[in-house]
Amino acid sequence: MIESCYWKEDLLIHAKRLRPVKKPKRWSERIVVNFEKELIVSFFCIRKLLETHKVSRKSQEYRASVFCYTPTGKRITKFNQWDIDEVYDLTEEKNVTKNIVFLANQLIHSCTIFAYREKDRNWGGVYACSDFERDKTIYRIPIKEIINIFELVANDYPSSMKMTWNEKKSDYIVETN
Repeated sequence: MIESCYWKEDLLIHAKRLRPVKKPKRWSERIVVNFEKELIVSFFCIRKLLETHKVSRKSQEYRASVFCYTPTGKRITKFNQWDIDEVYDLTEEKNVTKNIVFLANQLIHSCTIFAYREKDRNWGGVYACSDFERDKTIYRIPIKEIINIFELVANDYPSSMKMTWNEKKSDYIVETN
């Protein structure tokens, strides 16, 4: 990746589309699929921007406020992972903070992703967990936090970069401000 501004422009466009509107479109399978697809692609772009050091420490160290739910005890399989209200205890919510890379991985490698809407039909957020996390917890990521992450990364241009040779890794360690 040579120039990150094009990737970041897309993130701002995606963030704008996620914002609440006065008259949201009616629910359809296509709308839900496109919403989930846009989240996965956007978080992949974010992870790529982080891995290629196109953002500052501010984005790298940001911790998002999300909610997690533990399994009910029922075995979680490929055939029931979508029944989140049966396999996870959604009555016992715990607030936790997670870094952006962790959340990106939950969406990119999602075994379960479930978009939800608020009463006004605007997007409320997404429940997601990777295959690795599915037996431990599912995360609810509110739409406000997703928009915040997209805008944070999209507007984050580091002003300095430091590269230090690491003999052990036979590569450079890159740090941004």
